[in-house]
This record gives sequence, structure tokens and C-alpha cells, in this order.
Amino acid sequence: MSFKFPRMDTPFQKLLMVYILWSAAWTPTASFLYLYFHNGGLAIQDVFFVAAFVYLGALLTIPLFRGFGVRDFMLAGIALSVISILALILLPMPIAPYAHMFLSGTTCFLFWVPFNVAYYEFRKGNNAQLGAIYYSVGPILSLALPALGGLFAESFGFVALFSVSLALFVVAAAATFKFVENRKYSYSFIGSLRAISGLKTMVFLEGFAAAVIVSVTLGVMLLSFTNKPSEFGILSSLVTVFAVAATLVTAKISDKLQRRRELILPLVACFAASAIFAGWGWMHGLVLFLLGYGLVNFFSRIFFPLPFALCVDNSKNLVSTMVGREIMLNLGRLSGVIFGYVILISISIEAALVAQGLVLLLYIPLFENRKKKLFSH
Repeated sequence: MSFKFPRMDTPFQKLLMVYILWSAAWTPTASFLYLYFHNGGLAIQDVFFVAAFVYLGALLTIPLFRGFGVRDFMLAGIALSVISILALILLPMPIAPYAHMFLSGTTCFLFWVPFNVAYYEFRKGNNAQLGAIYYSVGPILSLALPALGGLFAESFGFVALFSVSLALFVVAAAATFKFVENRKYSYSFIGSLRAISGLKTMVFLEGFAAAVIVSVTLGVMLLSFTNKPSEFGILSSLVTVFAVAATLVTAKISDKLQRRRELILPLVACFAASAIFAGWGWMHGLVLFLLGYGLVNFFSRIFFPLPFALCVDNSKNLVSTMVGREIMLNLGRLSGVIFGYVILISISIEAALVAQGLVLLLYIPLFENRKKKLFSH
């Protein structure tokens, strides 16, 4: 009996299906990386530090190319994802975490830039709506998969769980080959940075503080409360409920620029305050920390589509804009992890989270300084 993909009637539906399959393939592995590294012998500060290698891998990949075919590069990104998971399975500790993170970082360019270009070619004044869909897939999948994955890993082991990801990547590769057009694009490294002129510092700060809070610091802090896959997965799914609730709010946001301008500043303030609260809550027990973690998930999921939409709104060349955004975003992420790591080893991890929350507040005066230019066209 041969496998058949469900009928996809439009190019957007086909691309969205690929995105969902990609996200579903990553979720079983990505949800438990920090726990796997910690249980494998890495101290919490080392788990935090190894995250920097994702962003290093991304930054070192981007200058190697001057163009791409969308399907070719997305398939290459899937292939590197498979290799990175095989590195987890086959390489010994502590080599495996560094190899995996670096290899998976290459997909920040190989998969995401071509996908983002293809995805936002469907823009017609609905950039925030596209962003809402874009940022809702992960939370929806993470609502149940980490809890189920934790139970699975506890019963059958992490290698079996990572093998589930490998199998799903095969399906994602088949869907990409079948559904994605191999359109060719070119760009220049310097031209891409010029393409986000006026936005570079904002994108950098988004990576430095916002992205690192969500992708690194909170996940590492959760390790302080449990080392059991089932408990870790359940807690991860629990805080995702807030993110799913946020997707319902995000879906109601208008694409009108005036509404976006009104929303972005209070969202940043609430996002930063939630991170600071989570840092304080971590010192006072699991319940308060999870509340702060959940609030960060809620406000961040409404926030992230908006600066992404700003980049698209102000784009004269979508390819150069996406490449330039990826450069500055990963430079910010790499710098943010190093910043957080220095505070972690010098003071404490909760101090690192509070400091990141305070830095995120700088987005407010920066946005105020740039908004006249951003909304003048």
C-alpha cells in the first residue's frame, strides 16, 4: 500500500503542508535537546553555552552562497537536519551536542531563507496574517507532542524518539520534492544588509534578547526542576498552552500599519516584564516560574510576527531582506547567548534572564526612534 499525500489545491496550501511536516519532524528532537544534553553529563552552564553553536553555524553558512534554488536548498536543509540528528545518535558525549547544534544551525539559512521567500511571496497586504499562521504552527504542535514525546522517550529511550524525527524528515523531504517549485534567486551579502537599512539594530536586538529568552534561557532553567523526560515534556506542553492562546489573539490583529504600531510597544513591555517575573519566580518555586514562562510564551507569540511583518512591509527586494534579516538575527542570537552565559557563570541563570528582559526594553525607545521612517511610506 503506497503512501499518498492529501490533495493540495493551491501553492500556498502545498507550502504550508511542507512547513507543518518540517515543524512536526523537528519537534520530537528539539523539545528534549537540553534535557538530553544535561542527562548526558553537561552542566547547566554548558547546556546554555552549546546553544551558541546553532547561531554560529548559521552565520558561517550564509556567506558561502550568492544565490539559491528554493527546493534545492530546502531539501539540503532537511538533509543537514537528518545528519545533525544522526550526530546525536552516533557521536559520544560531549562531542554530540556541539556537532548537532552547529549542523542544525546551517538550516537557519538552507531551509528558512528559501522558505521565507517562498512563503511571503503570497503577501498582498496581509503580512501580519501570514505571520500569525507562521508563528502558530510551532505552538500548536508543541501543545501535545512534548508530553507524548517525553512518555515515549521514558519508555523506549531518546534514540527511539530521535528516530521518529528522522522518519518524519523523510516525509517532509518527499513533500518538498513534490510540492515546492525550484525557483532561482540571487543576492549579495552586503546588498542584503543594505536591504534592511533602518531595521538592522531592531532585528539584532530581537535576536539578542527576545529570541534567546524563548529559545535558550527558559528551556535551560526548566532543567532545574526535573530530569525525567515525562515530566519535562508535560511541563513543556503545559507552558505552550499560553502560546496557543496567543495565536488566537494574533489571528485577530489587523494588517493595518497603525494597529501594528499601537500594539508592538505594549507587547514588548509585557514580554520583558514576563521574562523578569519568570526570573524572580524561578527563585520561588516551580509554579511561579511556570506562570512567568507561560506569560512569556503568550506575549512573545503575539510579538514575533510583528517585527517580521515590518521587515516585509519595508522590503524592496524580498530575497535580500530575508537574507539580511537572517544575518542580523543570528548575530544577535549569538551575541545574546554569550551575554547570557557570562552573566550565568558570573552571577546566576535567573540574573541572566532578568538582564535579558531589561535589554529587551531597549526595543521600545529604538522603535520610537525609527517608527517615523518605518511608517512613512
